[in-house]
Amino acid sequence: MFRKIKRLYEEYKPYVRVDLIMYGVLILSIILYFIFSTIF
Repeated sequence: MFRKIKRLYEEYKPYVRVDLIMYGVLILSIILYFIFSTIF
C-alpha cells in the first residue's frame, strides 16, 4: 500500500510542485489585492 502511494507521489511530484506554486501565487495576489484595495 505505502509502496504504491510512494510510487504515485514520485510520478506526480513535479506536477504537484507546479500546482502548489500556482496556488501560492494566486493566494498571494489575492491578499495583495485586498491590502491595496483597503489602503487606497
